[in-house]
Amino acid sequence: MEATAITASLHESCITDMNAPTFDADWQRRVFGVAVALSEFGHYPWDAFQQKLIAAIGAWEAIPEAEQGIWQYYDHWLAALELVLLDHGVVAEDELRALLRT
Repeated sequence: MEATAITASLHESCITDMNAPTFDADWQRRVFGVAVALSEFGHYPWDAFQQKLIAAIGAWEAIPEAEQGIWQYYDHWLAALELVLLDHGVVAEDELRALLRT
């Protein structure tokens, strides 16, 4: 079954990514929007998120190829978001883990 691309139109105030990204699933659109919005509302600087994303992708690339699994960009995006939220005190680790279990 082929995924239908979901295209998000960003608000004109969004200066982070004006290229209107494409998503394969609704959860990807939501995690993208949450990351952008929290940064734009001052919860963390965008470059802090970018560094976490670079690190998440780098960690995946460091895994032996046979163990990497399928490349999923927004899996790395989500991992980066979790880390930046923890680092900047937006959410406590126990709260985040509880949310992820639901």
